[in-house]
Amino acid sequence: MAEALRIPITNALTGGQFAMVIAVGSQQQRVNVILDTGSSMLVVDGAIYDPSRDSGCATSQFLATGEFGSGAFHAAIVRTSVGLVTGLGAAEPTLAGTDLAITYDSPPGTFDQADGIFGLAYAALNIGYRMPGDTWQNKYTADQLPLGQSADVVPFAEQLSAARIVADKFAFAVRRSLVRDALEDPATDPLNQGVFVLGGGAECTDLYAGPLASVGVVHERYYSIALIAIEVGDRSIAVPPSAPGGPVASNAIVDSGSPYLMLDQTLFGRVLDAFRVFDPTLEPALEAYFQGNSQTIDQTQIDLTRWPPLRLIVQGSEGGQVAIEIAPKNYWQFDVGRAGNAAPVLIGDNGSLKGQSNLGLPLFADRVVVFDRTGPAGRGTIGFADRAESAAVV
Repeated sequence: MAEALRIPITNALTGGQFAMVIAVGSQQQRVNVILDTGSSMLVVDGAIYDPSRDSGCATSQFLATGEFGSGAFHAAIVRTSVGLVTGLGAAEPTLAGTDLAITYDSPPGTFDQADGIFGLAYAALNIGYRMPGDTWQNKYTADQLPLGQSADVVPFAEQLSAARIVADKFAFAVRRSLVRDALEDPATDPLNQGVFVLGGGAECTDLYAGPLASVGVVHERYYSIALIAIEVGDRSIAVPPSAPGGPVASNAIVDSGSPYLMLDQTLFGRVLDAFRVFDPTLEPALEAYFQGNSQTIDQTQIDLTRWPPLRLIVQGSEGGQVAIEIAPKNYWQFDVGRAGNAAPVLIGDNGSLKGQSNLGLPLFADRVVVFDRTGPAGRGTIGFADRAESAAVV
């Protein structure tokens, strides 16, 4: 098994997710893909990569569908080589015969300024269809999906592990959730850069300080965890577990594809109440945003020293509880849209998540987050540690 790869990542392309570069096909075309633990598909925009120009590409009868950003898409699954671009001048590990989904009807801006998605979740999310004919040539529509039969597609991360290119682990080391727009070119801002470790993470002790707290993954579809409580100051809000046989497998998931802490709406209301109890003068700033009166707030109005940390109490991998603290500067993001503007990234779901909370990049900010999928039943663990202040970008 090869050593873990350290890959530079940035949120400057999308504003709210981190992306890395891969090299696709015989021409090793550079493609920016969003790193998303909330999906499992490796998908690239067909406007960026054309299989007919790739001498090493084989089309197939398999089709994938998905949703991201501005809407739904259909994608033909092809087989070609995909390389991992480390940006360090080293040889780029390449996997031949990778299952790669190529969109042919995605709405403009589906991936923002990125070119696709590298889905990092489990195989249970990576469902495709075997259609009667070649999917790139026929470009089947949604109405034609009943012509096909469901088929499993092996995620790219699992293909890399099976080929022993890297171990079945990965990690993020980032500073923010939303892109910081304080400089003329956000891509040059170190706070918008990070490191993606493919094939490891726990061994990269130069990236983090203190112990790596281990959280158990309780279901193998998403990175599902058990959220026990949320603390605002000294006020603790109990979070009910997901109902057996209900629409969701757990009451929370960890999702690098979201720039928000999106809480179940009832839970979010209770968190807002806790802010009111902590300090009644704080909550109006949140209310102004969530009532849709503004997209951002003058950040001089937000004195972060007066805001309490949030603590998420979750089930540990060995039983017991783990507390993950989110600092005010990470549930408020400064310099959003332009220098001097702030926006909260703590929001409610308006009932869309059916009782589940989606814990996105504010949970990752100023941390190293290690996903180790080698544990029991293929679920594994998620480790959390504070980012080392002196850690370099790569």
